[in-house]
Amino acid sequence: MTTPTVTLYASISDLRLVLDSTDAGVGTAAQLSDEQLNLALQAASDRVSVYTGDTYADPVPGIVHDLTLDLAAWWATTYYLKQKEMSPTSPVQLRYTEAVKVLTQVRQGLLTIDVAGAGPAASARVINRIPNIFTGEDSNTDVDPATNTIYASTPSDMMNRRLLGTVWLENW
Repeated sequence: MTTPTVTLYASISDLRLVLDSTDAGVGTAAQLSDEQLNLALQAASDRVSVYTGDTYADPVPGIVHDLTLDLAAWWATTYYLKQKEMSPTSPVQLRYTEAVKVLTQVRQGLLTIDVAGAGPAASARVINRIPNIFTGEDSNTDVDPATNTIYASTPSDMMNRRLLGTVWLENW
């Protein structure tokens, strides 16, 4: 029987680094064997694929890598703790919870993993429900025709400081 190849979205060394914390991994899941960390990465990578409905190849998008590490750290910590309870305020638990929220939003179509792709923003349109009662003169801005940039301006019935400054400089 052949073992299927599993695509991992992060490396064991990355996971060990995340788990190391500031105490060089003493008392953390970083002490697990490479085989155990590999199992955590497999579980995490599989779940990312299930939530996103996609399998990622090299190069793996950065967000997929990060979400995988957050999930894998949780899986590895549950292996390490065995039957002990993980605190709800544990950084591993908080990161896991946030990763699941993000993946749920991806599954619902509210977020897209492919940040370089078009995504929903390409098909977005602006719906302006404010009536057309304002004009450009109401905004206290104007367009400089020479540079095609917007600059602060004053309404026509008030003194234009920009013009006053120009006249003042010419007479100086």
